[in-house]
Amino acid sequence: MTPDPSTPVLFEGCFGWLHPAGGRRGVVLCAPYGSEALATHRAWRRFAESLAAAGLPVLRFDHSGTGDSVGEEDDPARLEAWLGGIRAAVTHLRTVTGVEEVALVGLRLGALLAAAAARAAGADALVLLAPFPSGRIFLQELRAVALLAERPADAPPAVGPEGIDSAGFRLTPETAEALRALDLARMTEAPARRVLILDRPEGRAAALAERFRALGADVEEAPFPDHARLITSVQHAAFDCSAFARAAVWLAQGMAPAKPGRTVEAPSPRLRLPGAVERPLRFGPGAGLFGILCEPATVAVTGSPAVLLLNSGATPHSGTGRMSVRLARRLAARGIASLRMDLGGLGDSASKPGRRDGLIYCRDMVEDAQAGLDALAAAGHGAAVAVGLCAGAAVALHVALADPRAVGLALVNPGRFVLGDGVTQEEAIGSAVKPTAAYLPRLTEPAVWRAILRQDRKASRVARGLSERAARRLRIGAGRLRAGLTGRGYARDDVLHAFQALSERGVRTLMVHSAGDVTLGELEAQAGTDGGRLRRMGGLWMERLAGADHSLMERAARERFADLLDDLLDRIGTGATGTVRGKGPGPPEGTGALRVNHATGNSPA
Repeated sequence: MTPDPSTPVLFEGCFGWLHPAGGRRGVVLCAPYGSEALATHRAWRRFAESLAAAGLPVLRFDHSGTGDSVGEEDDPARLEAWLGGIRAAVTHLRTVTGVEEVALVGLRLGALLAAAAARAAGADALVLLAPFPSGRIFLQELRAVALLAERPADAPPAVGPEGIDSAGFRLTPETAEALRALDLARMTEAPARRVLILDRPEGRAAALAERFRALGADVEEAPFPDHARLITSVQHAAFDCSAFARAAVWLAQGMAPAKPGRTVEAPSPRLRLPGAVERPLRFGPGAGLFGILCEPATVAVTGSPAVLLLNSGATPHSGTGRMSVRLARRLAARGIASLRMDLGGLGDSASKPGRRDGLIYCRDMVEDAQAGLDALAAAGHGAAVAVGLCAGAAVALHVALADPRAVGLALVNPGRFVLGDGVTQEEAIGSAVKPTAAYLPRLTEPAVWRAILRQDRKASRVARGLSERAARRLRIGAGRLRAGLTGRGYARDDVLHAFQALSERGVRTLMVHSAGDVTLGELEAQAGTDGGRLRRMGGLWMERLAGADHSLMERAARERFADLLDDLLDRIGTGATGTVRGKGPGPPEGTGALRVNHATGNSPA
């Protein structure tokens, strides 16, 4: 992995990254809101890197109550905290780099906030990327998206007296009311001398540009053609955004010659929270992996294992709806340490050589997760419970097979149990097949057969998935028969055998599925209807979450899972950090138990 010159920083309770450069003009990046911040995280990081490469020092950061920063989304005075955070970011950038000019760059809601804070922050230039002209328009769009999103049957309404719940994030009525008063068209002074507006095709920023011109600003406009592709999926964080390239050229125009870079603050700052202390870590090969170590503010529970929190699909380490951050801080209050980390090619970790960013279900991620265990061990936490949702669950399973320091597992909605060369999130979703019983009633419908015969894409995918599932059962069954006769020969993807090996080693496993989730089809394929064979296995118990979607975006589902994780840690108890049975990746060959290859994370056939 290529070393990253950026430095984690803290200021006024906000966590951020400083991307150093020698230029006299600096840039503060103001991120979008909620799921858009998750989807654009990798592209936003690459944008910062490109600006720094052009000679512009850059500070990107998490707004208060978001990402790794202090606070919660339902704290009071969120809007003032967000605007104050932007002002503090500008001050911090000037202080640590000595830049003479600062430009604010905001995306979506971040653009509205940047424009609102620009004059008070003393910004010299302003870039607005697909901006919301007013808080009222932002709220209209957020409300529409929340109402149109598919929700579990038992989930509460997306819009109600507690606010707007969208993709795991909640905007409270107080914050909504404060945002409603923001309207850039009512500004009486230009937000900055120079303004660049790059708007989406259906945007409403043309009138905003005219307003700023009337107030004396030098305004340029250009289209933002790849806006929809950028914000709709975490996977697209890996592609180059033409609007970002256009903004970089504009920001560098007329820049004074670079000066020697100023030494910035020491790395590994500490964020002190009620009940917890957090510090960023770089670890792994070339220090290319990134995570946040969250430890109890007081004495930790003696003998309790730490918790390794892995990416949920391709989502950054903060988690969907900030779930990993909340889990980590809750655990610290209980006296339990945790590391929430980004696997290679995701979030804030470096790219993996020879592999594009944004892929999931990659076998080399097992080595990354083991590096996370190394980082925990270096901090004094020798045993850990690995926690993963979706693709992160598969990585958690395989790191437990490969490393005896993993003494427990919490697996949520695992879409697959095997790892390979990696797939995109879209490909993983597209290949998912529900339990067979979900399709049987429809096989009596003539329209379904007509769709299959005309090779309708969805019908063909389901039919292919069901036939592949049947073939896999036969192959795995043959492997078990062969192993029963010879003591070896299990299929590589014999998941029951893998869990049996973990059970014999004393690993305790919690497996959680959302009621009706598509991943129950994979469970059925591996262990029978409703996971019956796994349910009879020692050291493993299974739970269903009602009113929960795949990514646990509903607050009640996240809280229920947090309670289940507490139960798992209690079951493991103080014996977890003592002698761990097994000294390698698995029992010796010929015992009938699974043996795992360190290099691949797979078991030989």
